[in-house]
Amino acid sequence: MISVTDWLALRHNVLLDAQRIEMYNPSYWDREACVINENMPHWVELTDKQLKKLPLSSEITVLDVGAGTGRLTLPMAKYVKHVTALEPSKNMLSILKDTAKKQGISNISFINAPLEELDTISNSYDLVVASFSLFMLDIESALIKMNTLAAKGVYLFMSASPWIDENIQKAVNGNLSSWSDFVFICHILHDLNILTNIDLCDYELKQNYANFDAALSKLSQINHIPPEKMSLLREYLHTNLAEENGNLWYNRRRKAATIWWNTNKAL
Repeated sequence: MISVTDWLALRHNVLLDAQRIEMYNPSYWDREACVINENMPHWVELTDKQLKKLPLSSEITVLDVGAGTGRLTLPMAKYVKHVTALEPSKNMLSILKDTAKKQGISNISFINAPLEELDTISNSYDLVVASFSLFMLDIESALIKMNTLAAKGVYLFMSASPWIDENIQKAVNGNLSSWSDFVFICHILHDLNILTNIDLCDYELKQNYANFDAALSKLSQINHIPPEKMSLLREYLHTNLAEENGNLWYNRRRKAATIWWNTNKAL
């Protein structure tokens, strides 16, 4: 007998085990907003590669789901007719608004709400884009809604590397057992009868920390390092943090996935 994997249930259980559910809580991103915005200029390689994947033109409108502080929203707005930034975190959206104003970008509208609250009847966009923002528990409904909202296509950007840093996990736990986002999404879309295109690319992820203790605290939190293994993380970071201009940097090569499909609906 052929067993059929329940990808929705598997994803839900893995999110619980990896303690990633907190990442769909706006309060989590309210706390992280300033740090993410400070690091945004150092993710230029990823941003450039993502922009090249998008069929941007001056005639189209875009919905950016989970726009954050505007890493994609702001450059997209320079190429399209209008961008709607959908972001549930007030602090993230506030930074995005301020940056857009400073840069003189006026073709962005801002919605402080999660995707679940966006009305599909009165809203439609040429493209729907979501970049590293698909933390919803009910991912099936989210994918269906994005497909409904998009007149021309949906573009999803997400990690193709394991959720938990594989180098830290190996150094601390001695194994590489983890999952990556795009594996679940591909299978869930397939079960929804949505046929997709998939591309993978490499990029450098650079994280800036004021000092060693800040790096140790943050990376132990993100990777859920227990107290009894903190000495192993400390040893790993002493070897792998690079000093530059008075700050410490944690640089690593990662893989990103682009999942996209055409909807070809009339507006």
